[in-house]
Amino acid sequence: MTITYRSDLDRPLTSEELDGNFHDSDDRLTAIEDNPPTPIEITNIYAEGSQCHVVLANATEFVFTLPQANFRPSIVGTLDAPTDGVYSVTNADSNRYWRYEGGGDVTIELPATALTDMEVTFRQLGDGVLIFSGATDVTINGMEGFLNLTASPGSTVTAKFAATGEWDLIGRIAEDVTA
Repeated sequence: MTITYRSDLDRPLTSEELDGNFHDSDDRLTAIEDNPPTPIEITNIYAEGSQCHVVLANATEFVFTLPQANFRPSIVGTLDAPTDGVYSVTNADSNRYWRYEGGGDVTIELPATALTDMEVTFRQLGDGVLIFSGATDVTINGMEGFLNLTASPGSTVTAKFAATGEWDLIGRIAEDVTA
């Protein structure tokens, strides 16, 4: 029996038509319950790089890209003391890790604009202090009661570009003992 639709008849269904619809639906459900379809089993799951492969028994293969952390390629370098004592950060410094072993202080000048996700990290190894400053249109957000410079040898500070004209300092900066 086939299902009778009211919209096909342009009238209400009779009780026999309604019962016939229920009977037909019940017969179909019973047939599925008595003879369930055979599932196509998964035969293999494996990963290649960031791709997950799911292989079914009928050789169908589904490939999914796995989520992964965005690893920052920290490029380690030695910061040589500039002759004028000022190192100007550029976009080429993004995700760079600078180590400074010198004895003279170096001013790290942060630009007003940079790559959106830019961070650059500096580590003071020698006696020379790293002083973080910017042009007149740059705000450097350090910590209240602290100066925007490294505290001592071994201090590591990351400058994170927050917005146009704004940088955040994260790390070990010098306490302001004059306040």
